[in-house]
Amino acid sequence: MGKKKGGASARANQQIQPDLNQEPSTPPPEAVQDETTLAYKQVDRQLTQHMWYHGLIPRKEVEDMLKIQGDFLVRKTTVAKQIAYCLSVRHVSDSKHVPLGFDIKTGIWTLKDLSKPTLGELIDELHTKAKPIPPSGAIIKNPIYRPDYYFLHEHVTILKKLGLPIMLSNKAKAHIQEAKLMRRFDHPNIVRFYGVAPQEEPIMIILELASGGSLKSYCKNHPNISSTKLLQFATDGARGMCYLASRQVIHRDLAARNCLLGKHDELKISDFGLSIADKTEMKLDKLKSVPIKWLAPETLRQGLFSTKTDVWSFGVLLWEIFSQCSSDPFPGETNAKAKEHILNDPMPMAAPPGSPAIVQEVMTACFARTPEERADFVTVLKMFAPNEQPPTVQVGQFQTY
Repeated sequence: MGKKKGGASARANQQIQPDLNQEPSTPPPEAVQDETTLAYKQVDRQLTQHMWYHGLIPRKEVEDMLKIQGDFLVRKTTVAKQIAYCLSVRHVSDSKHVPLGFDIKTGIWTLKDLSKPTLGELIDELHTKAKPIPPSGAIIKNPIYRPDYYFLHEHVTILKKLGLPIMLSNKAKAHIQEAKLMRRFDHPNIVRFYGVAPQEEPIMIILELASGGSLKSYCKNHPNISSTKLLQFATDGARGMCYLASRQVIHRDLAARNCLLGKHDELKISDFGLSIADKTEMKLDKLKSVPIKWLAPETLRQGLFSTKTDVWSFGVLLWEIFSQCSSDPFPGETNAKAKEHILNDPMPMAAPPGSPAIVQEVMTACFARTPEERADFVTVLKMFAPNEQPPTVQVGQFQTY
């Protein structure tokens, strides 16, 4: 609360006499909340000594991890915006999620009629004595340990905050899904994923530091980039997308805004929040908040996404690269007008003036009207780097967990 300088100095020398008859003040709700938050953080740190404790992970991810009867883990969740803990166990043909009672004041853990001073003792009792958990009768047998890519918060040092904290909302679940996908990747033109710290809030995703910054920022700060450098960016992008296509990953949001640069100015594809894996095609009934100017005709007409729609988006990315990210595609035009061009024009956009001839050739291959006629990423990469061997991978080689 601000005070006028004059008022503050006028009272500076006054003695304040305490009212001895005044009742002790009740701590403000914020203070109580802070104490509770700190207490739960301490609980989380104690629980992380147990490898079967996974912290804040979505229920759907847990169900993917519990595969055999008796598989179990403990996780943190929220119920009516309050922190809660849950024992998840595979039983018969599905997973059971059993609430764990915890008294923050006494530290006592309970499950039905069983009470223990620590959660470790409670789990040991259930595990070693094979006690059935009512009402399902589930028995915990096989602890599922945290994956090696789970980091503890105390092992992560934050030098600079780049975004808002992630709470266990739908957006947080999407971030965990993104992390789950990114751990599959190992390629110099894909931003490297190191891990996730989901044990407590805020959930943190640990990624490679792309020290060159964003492609758009680089172009803004270097107005006279050589054609050789721009071709390097384009070829790097083709390498990264060829790699993703070989792994049956559809990016769905390929654009300059989602490209970063490494320490040697190598382009790295990032932001897999909309990506899907292990599908050759997907269909959305409704397109909401989509980047119209980067979408293929079949996406705008039918809601279809595929590797071939990524190829179309790559053609738009080429325009961005060789225009040095001076504006969004279809400069000066509305989304509605851009949509008309995409749906009706034989060639929705031409390569920016001064681009090498190969750029227009690749853009033409990317902008074929139908997916069947459109180039794939192997073809695109070969156009930029004829002697380069594209990446290959055996389908089914990569597992989520």
